[in-house]
Amino acid sequence: MNSTLNRIIDANMAGQRSIIHEVLKTSPMFDAEALEIKGRQIRFGDRWFSDFASCNYLGFDLETDIIETVEPALKKWGIHPSWCRLVASPSLYTQAEEALAALLNVEDTLILPTVTLIHIGVIPALVGNDGVMFLDKAAHMTLYEAAKIARDSGASLKTFAHTNHEALEAALREHKNNPRKLILVDGTYSMTGNYVDLPRLVALAKQYDAVVLIDDAHGFGVVGEKPTPDLPYGFKGNGVVQHFGMDYDNVLYVGGLSKAYSSLAAFVACSKRMKSFLKAYATPYDLSGPCPTASLQTVLAGLALNEHHGDGVRRNLHRLTRNALHGLRELGFHIDNNTGFPILSAWVGDTDHLIQAARILWENGILITLAPYPMVRKGDETLRITVTAANTDEDVKRLVRAFGKIREYLDSKGAPLCPGTAADRGILLP
Repeated sequence: MNSTLNRIIDANMAGQRSIIHEVLKTSPMFDAEALEIKGRQIRFGDRWFSDFASCNYLGFDLETDIIETVEPALKKWGIHPSWCRLVASPSLYTQAEEALAALLNVEDTLILPTVTLIHIGVIPALVGNDGVMFLDKAAHMTLYEAAKIARDSGASLKTFAHTNHEALEAALREHKNNPRKLILVDGTYSMTGNYVDLPRLVALAKQYDAVVLIDDAHGFGVVGEKPTPDLPYGFKGNGVVQHFGMDYDNVLYVGGLSKAYSSLAAFVACSKRMKSFLKAYATPYDLSGPCPTASLQTVLAGLALNEHHGDGVRRNLHRLTRNALHGLRELGFHIDNNTGFPILSAWVGDTDHLIQAARILWENGILITLAPYPMVRKGDETLRITVTAANTDEDVKRLVRAFGKIREYLDSKGAPLCPGTAADRGILLP
């Protein structure tokens, strides 16, 4: 490799993310090459693992009825009709946008390939060169990256501690005369599975004439309207706004289809006027590539399957998640999850312990997602488990048994099982 490039690498290796590089080199749980899957079993080398790292929450990635619809769509449209959307779009887009709008109870939707592309296009378009953004420090990093792009064009960026609505209100009051105010939050938080306090935020947004942009990449497809004790997620999987029984006044809702719907696509729920505006002002609409044909088709087939069978799938997903959560908490692990959503992050709080815990899981045939610092704040290092409807009861039992061995290891080191206060853990700004 060119020596100049090597010097650039060396200069950057002194940064925060050098820890991630070290974990990548020392843990089998990073950058593993999957050779085969059978349901939610995944093969590495000659061993089979129970997969708790996938975010295919509804198991639609494995549904034969969805898979069989792909080949006819490919024959009709080709693998990748690669016009930018500003030039032309296969009618699959229109069909999917209309179906999503009906499910969400909104006037229209706009599909782009990823939530990240939506953020970097929509947020700068909305705040322009003099607006102000109010970012929840616990929100997804892609919101922060998009906010930095907008800030580079002249917009202002203010952060507030997660759930500190008093600090948010003070910042809104300070900028009350700015006509472009955008509150940036997750709908379902990607490390805890907890939901945003949307009623509180929307009340503040209305009071100070702001808009709440919600990144519900994880929640859409799982969280939905009219929750009951029998189905706490709610019905239809139509997102956190519907979960709280609210309308879209002062709200811009962004949903992902790469999680529950297992498709490379994402969308903005919007009015027809907002859609027209975003087509002209959100640069990914004309500068990025489109969604592959297979992804658009699997969105359509998944939405049809959701209409007929989705609530039964969500009931099973909730049952499996409840059993996993109960088993892990019985072992003494601290899991910040007050919703039962299928993201279960078991707190470890130390990178060295995290690496050893990952080795134990690997030895016991469990794949999860590691969250070392600086992927999370220092002291918040966790073992992130995602349950899907395609997991089995035996998978969950295997998971709990493996965590029992982690508990034995942590006990042998005298390691705590619960975090201290945020101040003690040296929380970083995003």
